[in-house]
Order: sequence, then C-alpha cells, then structure tokens
Amino acid sequence: MIAAIIRKPKLAVLLLLALVGGCVPIPFGIPKARPDFPIVTSGFFHLPDGATLPYRYYPPQGKLRAVVLALHGYTDSRDGWVILAKTLNPRGIAIYAPDQSSFGATANRGFWPGTDRLVDEARDMAVSLRARYPAQKLFIMGESMGGAIGILLGADKTPPPVDGYVLSAPAVWGGEALNPAYRAVLGIADEVAPGKRLTGQAVHITASDNRAALIAFGEDPLTIHAPRLDNLAGLVRLMGQAQAACADFRQKALFLYGGHDELIPAEAMRRCWNAIPADAPVTLAFYPPDYHLLPRDKERAVPDGDIADYILGEGLNSAAPSLATVFLGDGD
Repeated sequence: MIAAIIRKPKLAVLLLLALVGGCVPIPFGIPKARPDFPIVTSGFFHLPDGATLPYRYYPPQGKLRAVVLALHGYTDSRDGWVILAKTLNPRGIAIYAPDQSSFGATANRGFWPGTDRLVDEARDMAVSLRARYPAQKLFIMGESMGGAIGILLGADKTPPPVDGYVLSAPAVWGGEALNPAYRAVLGIADEVAPGKRLTGQAVHITASDNRAALIAFGEDPLTIHAPRLDNLAGLVRLMGQAQAACADFRQKALFLYGGHDELIPAEAMRRCWNAIPADAPVTLAFYPPDYHLLPRDKERAVPDGDIADYILGEGLNSAAPSLATVFLGDGD
C-alpha cells in the first residue's frame, strides 16, 4: 500500500518534523505467526539473483483456466489477495502471490532493494511460471506499488512472456506528477536521516471503506509498519519511473482506478493514462465508488468481476470503460 505520508500538501512540512518527533528506531524483526493470524507459505521462488521469495498459492476451483502472478502494494505482502481470490479462484484462476524483496518475510525485510531489483525479480518469477504453465494463460497483476512494477515490465523492450496485465491503482504519483517541493523535502529527509522510520500516525487517509480488510492488513504479522525514510524515497523514485514509462506501455492490459482514491491523485492517473500510446491494447476502467484498494472495498463486486472477466477473455460487462472516458474528460 502506498505510504500516505506524502499524500497531502501540508505533509511536506510534517515530513521534516517527523525527523524529530514522528520517527521511531524500531527494529523490523522476523514476522511471527499467531494463533489468530497464521503465516501461509505455499512455496518459494528461487531467483537468479540469489533471492528466495516466499509465496502464497491461492488454488483454482475446478479446471485451471488461467494463472496470475500477483504483485502486492507497498508495505503489503502475499496476504493482500485473500479477498480477490474469493472471486478469481471459483472461476478457475490460480494466484501465485510472492512477498517481494523488502516486504513480508523476505530476508531484506524493511530495506529498499531498488527499482531494478524489484522489476527484475518480478520478470524472473513470470518466466518461472511460464515454464511451469507453458500452455495456460498467464497474467501479471499488480496493486499500487505492484502495479507500478507491472507498468515498468510492460514498457520494457523485452517484456516478460505473459498474456497480459491487470494493474489496480498503479502507483504513478512521481516524477513530473509529483509536486517538486515534495520531492525536495523527501530528498533532504533521505539525506539527513535515511534510517529513521515514519509512523504516519498524524496522517488520516482512507485506503478502503472496508474497515475489516484494513484491520486485517494492520494486524497481519507480514505487514511492514513504520517504513524507513530511504525506503519511502525509493518508492517515490519507483513511482516516478512508472509515470514516465506509461508513454512506452504497449502491452495488453486492464488499468483500474477508483473515484475515491486518496493515495494516488486523479491528476497523476490521468497523466499516465493520457500518455499510454493510442494504439496500445489497453482497457481503462474507472470505478466512482471505490477507494485505493479496489479489490478489497465494500463495492468490490464490480471491479473484482471485471478483473476475472478480463483475465478469462470474456470482456468487461460493467460501465467502467465508459466511465474512464468521462474521468479523462473531467481533467480538461
């Protein structure tokens, strides 16, 4: 999930104040399961760079119809797909959800690995799944930060061997779409105290209207709490790279965005969507009632159904593509 710390104008000042009063020297430690919250590990991706990334497998019900590599959002983990799996699995869609480097229960938990490593490891995992399922539909699905990684993969000159992408509220609030003052403040903070950790307690952002899902996210032992400043700075750089890559994205993809997203500003998403080449096989979908975590919202039935339909090649039965046209027009 995108850190809310840099989302609102006054927070540029709060970020610097955080160096004194909002940062905590808490060690990350190793996640520990609890009786009420087990850690589910289905297997591991052993990658060429030496990383071993645990994953959670959400198995299909009935005949396997498609496979998805699911890339979670910032501070999230393999558990971020529990709710969406309840829609996809019954329709024959299998989900492989890894903890990406720096998150979940990975060896470098809490320490930013760099954009290149995140992208390269996602590509390697996709290659691994393609080898395992040579004849099945294979999609990369990313939420927020994971969506930004998906954009960078799809915009690459040698994209991974997948059939398409599903990018939910991709994190594109960076580069030219981010206020220069925010970038400057975060850059100073990164130089002054890169290891400090931000609690974000003074920030009130609604990532979803599903309170139960937010509570589960907060109580999950795999969730990263109080990220380091240099970690947050790395995220902003990734978002900037993803924003710039929208102009080179030409893969088959479904982009989703909610009308109540308080983490990725509408103007940033419009900039990305408008930059996508007109001839790219991309479907844009806008959901007015939804928040940042569309697949977990109370109103998730429509976007979750659209995701399943898109992966299975059945087309979108909702009005979301038409609403996306209206959304883009509202920015004129």
